[in-house]
Amino acid sequence: MESRISILDLADVNYIDPSRARFFVENKDFLSLEYDGEVYHNIKLHRAMPFKLPDDYISVQDMDSKELFFIRSLYEFSEEQALLMSLHLKKRYYTPKIRQLLAIKEKLGYLYFDIVTDFGPKSFALRDATHNIRRIDDGKRIIILDVDGNRYEIEDVSKMSSADFRRIEPYLL
Repeated sequence: MESRISILDLADVNYIDPSRARFFVENKDFLSLEYDGEVYHNIKLHRAMPFKLPDDYISVQDMDSKELFFIRSLYEFSEEQALLMSLHLKKRYYTPKIRQLLAIKEKLGYLYFDIVTDFGPKSFALRDATHNIRRIDDGKRIIILDVDGNRYEIEDVSKMSSADFRRIEPYLL
C-alpha cells in the first residue's frame, strides 16, 4: 500500500513552540519575539485564514514579510501572551462594521461608498466588486476591501434595511 503524504509534510512550516517563545512590545508599539535565546525585532502577525479561523494559523513575519515561524493557535499560549498577540492582530485587521449604506455610486470603473460604521461616517472607493466584495460563512456576512486595502464588514446582510440592501444587492454574487 502506498503511503500518503500530507500537505503539511510538503510545506516547510516552522511551527513555534509556545513554551520557548515570549512576545513583547518595544518602543511603545512594535511587537518583538524572543525565541530560543534569539530576538526578532519589529515582527508582524499575519492571519492565514482571517475570516474562518482568526485565532489559528498565524504567520510570524519579519518587516520584509519573510515568514519566520507559524503559530497553530493563540490558545496554545498563556492568556497574557495570547492577549498581546490579539491586540496586535486587532490593529492590523481593523474592520469597521457597516451600520448603514448611505450611497454607492459608480464612476470610471470604481464604486464609491458613503457609509456609517460603528466608528462613524466613512467614504471609500473600490475597484472590481467581484473580487473586493466577498460573502463569508453562509453568505450573510460580507467583507468589502477598498482600494487602500482597508476592510469593512456587514455582519448580516439579512438584517439590513431594505433600502441598504437594494444599494448593495447588484454587487453581491
